[in-house]
Amino acid sequence: MLTKILNSKKVRAEKILGGPIKPLISNKDVSMNQEFALGIFRPKQGLYFHKHPNSEEIYYVISGKGTVFIGNERDEIKINEGDVLYIPANTPHGVTNTGRKRLIIAFFVSPGKERAGYDIGKDCEIIDEKILYPTKK
Repeated sequence: MLTKILNSKKVRAEKILGGPIKPLISNKDVSMNQEFALGIFRPKQGLYFHKHPNSEEIYYVISGKGTVFIGNERDEIKINEGDVLYIPANTPHGVTNTGRKRLIIAFFVSPGKERAGYDIGKDCEIIDEKILYPTKK
């Protein structure tokens, strides 16, 4: 059995989908059908509007607050510390930190290997290459 342990504080964030993401576990590292990463966003940072054609995703908000834009209509869902959000496969989505403190989200993607030579963030289709901000109402 292959196991892996790492300290997320020692993993450097990379610019993935427009935001700082710490790729922690993927099938590139071990033989598994999922990926796990942390997004650590300063105010107004976030991820491009994108979708995973064959993978579903779960967001777990560790701290902070933000807005998830979801679906072709880009519906706004407010997220806060402790929230869990399920995103079905092939559903467009993006996220923006709308708070004043860091927004930290754990991303669980499964199966997370939609492309040969898989890397975290490479299994998706980018729909909008700008970070989305909430609309003013």
